[in-house]
This record gives sequence, C-alpha cells and structure tokens, in this order.
Amino acid sequence: MVGRKNNRRTQYTIAAIKEAFLTLLKDTDLSKITVTEICKLADVNRGTFYIHFSDPFDLYQKIELDLTEQIKPILAMKPQDQLHDWLQRLILLFKENEAASRIILANYQNSKMVNDIFSEVHEAAMKDFSILFNEQNPLLLEYYFTYFVKGTIGTILDWMENDQETSVEEITDVLSNLISTFTRKTD
Repeated sequence: MVGRKNNRRTQYTIAAIKEAFLTLLKDTDLSKITVTEICKLADVNRGTFYIHFSDPFDLYQKIELDLTEQIKPILAMKPQDQLHDWLQRLILLFKENEAASRIILANYQNSKMVNDIFSEVHEAAMKDFSILFNEQNPLLLEYYFTYFVKGTIGTILDWMENDQETSVEEITDVLSNLISTFTRKTD
C-alpha cells in the first residue's frame, strides 16, 4: 500500500536513496553532497527524499544508526565468547555492509557506532595495558588505547579498500593474534 512506512516500494525507495548517497560519499565530502545529487542518482524526486530524511546529514545518521542496530547484539562480549569469534562476527558484519562501514570507519572520530564498539572493550584494555606496559598514568594509558583503536580501524579499512584476496577469517586471525599477544602478556 502506498504511503505505508514499511511497504516494499517504500523500503526499495529508501534503499535506493541510501545506495545513491553512499556512492556519492565515496568521492565527495558529506558537507558537499546535495539532496538534488542524491535524488538524481537514486531516481527519486526531492519530495520523496524529504518524506524520509531532512537532509544529507540526517541520512548519514540514519545509515549509521541502522548499522549500529545490527552491531548491538555483537557488541556485548560475553565471558564464554572467544575474542576471535567475537571479532569475526563484527568483521563479517562490516563486510556485509561494506559501503556504509567504510565511510563510518573512515570518519570514526565522529561516529557513535565506533565509540560504542570500543567502549565495550575500553575498561578491560586499560587494565591490560596498565599491566603490560607497567603504566598507571591514565593519560598515557589512553594513548595506548588510541593506538589500539586506530590500528584496528586502519587495518580493517585497508583490508576493505585494498585487499580482495584476504578472507574474513584471515583478517580476523591477524587482529585476534595481535590483540591476544597483548592479553597473553598480561595473564
């Protein structure tokens, strides 16, 4: 039925708008993307765009929120979870949502999703880094954590952008081995 929020045509239209937007974001800064460009690429009119989104920034936030909602069940690392399995589920989700993931990860400083992911492991990492590096200064421990975050994100981004041969399993192994190396030294 036309006008219904979750009918197939509406879902298709929203998906087309998001896909067009993500395509534009590959080569254009968010602040320079116009509604007209999105609508032209998505083959929808401006009125249709404004039914669903207020502007390109709102669209970006909704794409990030959608991905965050998919990630939330993965974020809570339970005691029985193995680091490798947890990372693999997360990386697989990034790969399945590659276009959005690339953009959000590349702009991680302003990303609620990335903050949510790393806040899940922040406390444990700080304890481990404190022991591993024999450091008690919270500011210096935050630098270790920043290096950990940027290194992990950078590795995932580089893999998504440049490497068509390495599997999800292999990149998970790389990150899991690096993180486990730190953990083993603190046990």
